[in-house]
Amino acid sequence: MLDSPEPPKSFLQKLQERAAASRFFTVSLIIHLGIVILGGSVVLFKMSDPPVDFSAGGGLVDTGAATPDVPEPPPAPQQELAQETPSLTVPSLNAIATTAAAPSFAVVAATSVPVSLAAVAMTPGVPIQSGMGKFSGGLGGRGGGKGAARAAGGGKDAGERAVLLGLQWLKRTQKSDGSWSEQDKHKAAMTGLAMLCFLGHGETSASPEFGETVQKGINWIMDKGKAQNGVLTENGRIDQPGSYTHGIVTYALGEYYTMTQDERAGEVFKQAIKLIVDGQGPDGGWMYSYDKSQSDTSVTGWQIQALKIAHLSGLNIEGVDAAMDKAMLNLKRVQTANGGFGYRTPEDRYNLSGIGLLCTYFWKASKDESVTKGLKYIMSQLVEHPVEYMHAKADLYGWYYNTQAIFMVSGANGPEWKKWNAMFQDQLILSQKQDGPAAGSWPVMTHAAHGGLQTDDAGAGPYYRTTLAILMLEVYYRYAAPNAKGGGALGGSHGGSSLDKPMGSALDSPKPDKKPPAK
Repeated sequence: MLDSPEPPKSFLQKLQERAAASRFFTVSLIIHLGIVILGGSVVLFKMSDPPVDFSAGGGLVDTGAATPDVPEPPPAPQQELAQETPSLTVPSLNAIATTAAAPSFAVVAATSVPVSLAAVAMTPGVPIQSGMGKFSGGLGGRGGGKGAARAAGGGKDAGERAVLLGLQWLKRTQKSDGSWSEQDKHKAAMTGLAMLCFLGHGETSASPEFGETVQKGINWIMDKGKAQNGVLTENGRIDQPGSYTHGIVTYALGEYYTMTQDERAGEVFKQAIKLIVDGQGPDGGWMYSYDKSQSDTSVTGWQIQALKIAHLSGLNIEGVDAAMDKAMLNLKRVQTANGGFGYRTPEDRYNLSGIGLLCTYFWKASKDESVTKGLKYIMSQLVEHPVEYMHAKADLYGWYYNTQAIFMVSGANGPEWKKWNAMFQDQLILSQKQDGPAAGSWPVMTHAAHGGLQTDDAGAGPYYRTTLAILMLEVYYRYAAPNAKGGGALGGSHGGSSLDKPMGSALDSPKPDKKPPAK
């Protein structure tokens, strides 16, 4: 049977059916219209604000629009990292006061990267940087600014590579007990000189490549000082060689303390300095065994260098400044009218004149007649005493003092320094051994000056030659470079580096801090 036809639908019924069929499309249309309206509102709001511009230095440039005050977020919590401090092997004795606290190092974290011997040899065009961060007490040049200091003073990259090679040789040849030298009678002196080389390069116990070497050397010195009531010699006596040795090792220990503020080193250093102050002769100099019978300019030079670092250390050790003032009288006593300095009486001794000139200038910090005459005398001797490593009159001991004295007095850009620098630097660079187990050391010389150590190839000689050569090549940054106008002592000119101040006179040089005098 056929179905009967449906009755016709009204307009309202048809509209309802169409709406029901398109309900999903309608919902979608409403959502999309809402998004378009919202997005358009945001764009219109953004266009109403002025643009923000950034300067080249990263700062905001003011566009004239008022900006609301926004409170700064609270600072992020700082995580305090415990600094690992190396231990010192120090026997507990009643001879001097000690502290049980771990040494507090006043240096920043090291940024140097260990450099292998092969890498140094194979990359002659790459400047080598090593050492620690900032140091005070006139030693600021030993930190991260060594490259700039070298360049200012005319130092070559090849010279710095020679220093690194030398330090690496010293590291390889250090004895298991922390000392250096194949001869017992020179062991303490060579250890002191080696430590001065590492410290001069800005290396401390915290250094990545040389830290262990420095720590072992300091342990050896500290053990000697503790056991020997402050006497820093291998046998506990200040005899003829001991008068040199005690001054050299005290100098090294003082630099270590000044760079690290290790209180235990400070206690031994104060005892060692007191021995020097008490051993000064009536004329202001020092003699073998500190017997005060007369004065020896060579012995005196090492005592003055030790007293110099004592002045810079901040320990305010009693008698140091007075001893330095008195020592200047003795240096004046042995200087001639020509400007040269003598051994025990006024003489023109080329190999001692650098001692007199350096020690006079870095304490007085002024170019008086004695200083200008001393510099003129040394420069006048370069024809008779050429700076040639294998020359019959070559004298590393004299060159060690001359290099520092000329650099200080002439200044980094002075004509005398430029002349000296052009000679000594290349001679040392070209003479250094480059191959084999001895690579980094300096070979025997023709002239057997000063006890034969220049020609000794088996005992203390290699250490003597190598340490003096390294110290000379570090001259550009061991102490702050004086400027072209003449500079000042140990810290640049009076208008020089803000890190370092001239040593000055005991009468006008402020102490680094206000500690009471050490007894």
